[in-house]
Amino acid sequence: MVVTLSILRLIACQWIVVVMTAAKGSQSLVQYRCELCNAPYPLGADDVISTCPYCGHTFIVDGGEMKTHLLLSNKLDKEGVNTTVSDWLRFAASKSVGKGVTKDIELGEPSLQWIPMFRVKAATETYHFGAEQEGSGDKKRWIKREGRDSAKITEWVLARRYAATFGIQEFIDSLVDTESTNFDIKLTDKAPVLNAEIADTDAPVRAKHQKSERDRAELKERMDKLFDYRLDMELEDCTYVHAPYWLIRYEYRGGTFRVAVSGATGKVILGELPVTKTYRVKKWFTSVFMLVAAALLIQGTPYILYGILMADSSDGDVFLIPVAMFILGLILWVGSIQMVGGVLNYEIELTAEGEEREEGFSFGDSLKDLGGRFS
Repeated sequence: MVVTLSILRLIACQWIVVVMTAAKGSQSLVQYRCELCNAPYPLGADDVISTCPYCGHTFIVDGGEMKTHLLLSNKLDKEGVNTTVSDWLRFAASKSVGKGVTKDIELGEPSLQWIPMFRVKAATETYHFGAEQEGSGDKKRWIKREGRDSAKITEWVLARRYAATFGIQEFIDSLVDTESTNFDIKLTDKAPVLNAEIADTDAPVRAKHQKSERDRAELKERMDKLFDYRLDMELEDCTYVHAPYWLIRYEYRGGTFRVAVSGATGKVILGELPVTKTYRVKKWFTSVFMLVAAALLIQGTPYILYGILMADSSDGDVFLIPVAMFILGLILWVGSIQMVGGVLNYEIELTAEGEEREEGFSFGDSLKDLGGRFS
């Protein structure tokens, strides 16, 4: 009898596999019992680090326990989220779709999730080599831009393989090395604690890639050509952290919209607003103006080019004028089409500062790039 009870107790603390056979094959559902409290709970197929939702015991699925598990302080409760979101909606609506929209908004119940992150601290050494163009015509020359830098960095790495959460990138960017405490399930307000889908050994690799991509983008904005970039990173610390993420949905005239809030900072990180008539009219007029300007520039290009050829100018740079006119006309034309597409949307996404989040083609960046090339 004692032996039988020992065997049953051992089985209860291990994996329980229920096999369901279907007509076209078989599927398996895996359930785990916590080693500490013996509570059963499902384990996702991609989970690498798991936390018991009952007692908070955190362990590595393949074996072992996480020695350090932290929790970023949550600065908001449900009432605080409602106040923060209401204030942001009034602010963002006044900058875009019109503040009158807030009169018909009905806020829903805020929901809290704890997002798994790795806080990677490291010492870095970077090297870059590129060139910047100065002058024009016969005075045009390339200036070498080369530099080295060393720094202590903190990178936040999402411990999930698929970042499907609304505003998750903005949430990650908003995190700072603020107040944290040892993980305690009692401090999670009974909200879901998501499991990690990558190991702590993968986090430094992803942190290095994140910094490399960010540095390359910044360098390309500062110089015309980037020929070489190198990053050496020496890991100092990699800590498993859960961060508070709030999502609230609200109703507006039968439609549902979302606002994401960081509990770590107590601020909105991304939100949706309904497209109103005021917004559409403003964008339509802007689009028509851009389209007319594009037509004038493109149609005027041949006449300007003809005038230059008839003048028989010896200055080669003068031919950049019709080229710049034609490119600017194309940019305005594409921008007008993009603006019309935005008008036809059901909602728009706005950042914490109330600015529309641009995806894909950026009209502003294109104009900036054109100005840099022909200045």
